[in-house]
Amino acid sequence: MGPRSHRSSNCKALLLVLGLFLGGLLVIHTQPVGASNSPGIPLYLHHLPGNVTVSGVQTSNILNTTTLWDGTVQSPNLRYNVFNFTLYPTLTSSLTSIGPGSIVLWVTVSGAPGSLNATIYDASAAGQLAVVTTSAVISLNSSPTVPYKETLGFNINHTFSQSSTIKLSLTVFKVSQLYVWYDSASYSSALVIPVSNIPTVNPIDTFNANFTLATSFSLNWTSSQRIVNVIVHVSDPFGAYHVANANITITGPGSTTVFSGMGSSLTTNPAAPSKLFAVSWPYSANLPNGTYAISSTANDTSGDTDANTVNILLTSVPGSPQPSNPPPINPPPSLQPPSGSFPTLYWLIASGLIAALIGALLAFLFLTKKHKISCTKCHAKVDPKLEKCPYCGNILSHTKEPEKQISSQPIQQPTPNAPIIGPSPGQTSVATPAPPLPIQDQTQKPVATENANKSSAT
Repeated sequence: MGPRSHRSSNCKALLLVLGLFLGGLLVIHTQPVGASNSPGIPLYLHHLPGNVTVSGVQTSNILNTTTLWDGTVQSPNLRYNVFNFTLYPTLTSSLTSIGPGSIVLWVTVSGAPGSLNATIYDASAAGQLAVVTTSAVISLNSSPTVPYKETLGFNINHTFSQSSTIKLSLTVFKVSQLYVWYDSASYSSALVIPVSNIPTVNPIDTFNANFTLATSFSLNWTSSQRIVNVIVHVSDPFGAYHVANANITITGPGSTTVFSGMGSSLTTNPAAPSKLFAVSWPYSANLPNGTYAISSTANDTSGDTDANTVNILLTSVPGSPQPSNPPPINPPPSLQPPSGSFPTLYWLIASGLIAALIGALLAFLFLTKKHKISCTKCHAKVDPKLEKCPYCGNILSHTKEPEKQISSQPIQQPTPNAPIIGPSPGQTSVATPAPPLPIQDQTQKPVATENANKSSAT
């Protein structure tokens, strides 16, 4: 399981715990489910106490599927206004609407005869409007004080994209006054559109007692481990607020029902794309081995339903029961090492590779190391390719060649009593530089020896 899947499982587990504690309270506030006798979903006209921004426009006149009435509202006179209502919250997924629809309005009219029609738009998130369909024009009757119901029919074949919304515009002709009454059980004005893809039950996730995703459970575990936690995802293009409830049933071998109950809601955001429901089933160790089917049936607030089923396996695992806290399989069999010698083999291979690399490095350094010779004068190690020692200037003698005399001419030693030849008369006296000493080592005779020679000559 990758990091992302692990984080998702932890979030679901936390939601599951909260749901199991708060489930009873949430079930009390679940919206009622009405019978789905109409061919479409009614989007009721509501008036909010404040403005909301939908498709880049601020409005307090909205459409949605809730029957949470704020009290009867009377519209402005449509004789001088175009009256707009916008779906809010926006769609959480694409919505396809094909077939006949209707607009049911409670109105009061003065100055009839006249006419009324409506236009439905697809409003993008950026606020761009596209005409989807237009209703038939109807004639109006005068009823200035008592609201009565008018129905406008239309045909639609359109797919609204995710994050787009539905906009309804109403216009009147030739009447002096027309008011729309809405937002109450008595005057439930609505746009009814045909839809066929709501709700959807998918997926159904199963977890063990440690909130780890699992599909196989052991009958030999301890009582604290013998728990199947179920989370059902019910998606709806109108949002989580349109999902009413989800029932969960578990059947075992032979179609025997072993559990049945209503899921506790874990979702608090009404505009979420799906609503989560949770149940916990502590199963008995005496149940038979085999495949168990977990089925869920979800209902929306309009009475439409959807169902889905997944299977789990209950099996008797030989051996001692699992401990109460660790996951039932940790790690799974597919992740176990092939044998107990795996770490030893691994380190042997790694050690051999490291030794081979070190040996190759030492061999390279040994083969590339240059051979050096010693200087006969200063005894420094120098490159045999050099002719002179870079430290003392001594001429180097190579071991493979015989020592050669640097100069075939004998070195003239200075005579102690040799006369000094000066310049001839008329010439400028110029000191003659002494010839440089040869580079090779010369041993000067001690002065005491010269003095002794002089004495013997005398």
